[in-house]
Amino acid sequence: MFIVLGVLAYLGLRQLPPDNSLARVRAAGVLNVCAPPSLPPFVSSDGTTATGSEAAMIDRVARRLGVPVGWNVQPAWGTSPDPVDWGVRPESCDLLAGGIVVNAETQGLMQVMPYARRGWAQLSTTAAPKRLAVLTNHWGLAADDAFGWADARGVDFVAVPSADAALAALTSGERDSVLGLADEVAWLHARVPGSVVTPVRDLPTQTLALGMWKNTITLKRVVTSVLNLQPNGR
Repeated sequence: MFIVLGVLAYLGLRQLPPDNSLARVRAAGVLNVCAPPSLPPFVSSDGTTATGSEAAMIDRVARRLGVPVGWNVQPAWGTSPDPVDWGVRPESCDLLAGGIVVNAETQGLMQVMPYARRGWAQLSTTAAPKRLAVLTNHWGLAADDAFGWADARGVDFVAVPSADAALAALTSGERDSVLGLADEVAWLHARVPGSVVTPVRDLPTQTLALGMWKNTITLKRVVTSVLNLQPNGR
């Protein structure tokens, strides 16, 4: 009998919510999300509303929870090596959005919830581009591979912090090509008439994710169910 009761107690404990993150969001009546001010096409926010592919995902999560999204824009996002300097802290947000790339660094700091794998592409405005902008704006993205790719081709290249900055460099004529993840390059292609996009298959694909602080398991269950994410992030 004692063995049976012990097993039943163990199984009962396994069914208990391991934390109160979901209850806390519902009690607060808002899903707080930290994000950079502008990172098209993923998320751009004025602090009241937001647009972009990741913003749309988060809107679906908020609708499931029955609460609005509170966009906590972080102006210092990505401006230093330490995310603490950006103002991104557990008390600031329940979720993090902003083209986060899954790697050892981001996995060490948070729970990552992968939603897509993306390759690299190059956009060119001339037949023989010589002045390249490299988009290195993703948290967790190791830029060395992209810099090495550009260096091996003998082109003049600079790092730019956003697709907005890359677009400005293209339209001004300062740069005649951009290397970045496929989503951003597609966003630029739609805004630069006559540009040509070429997939870059010899650079490693990257896994994009939303972020969440560790030990927030009950909230994570809702997010992953809404996004219909697979365990391997594919």
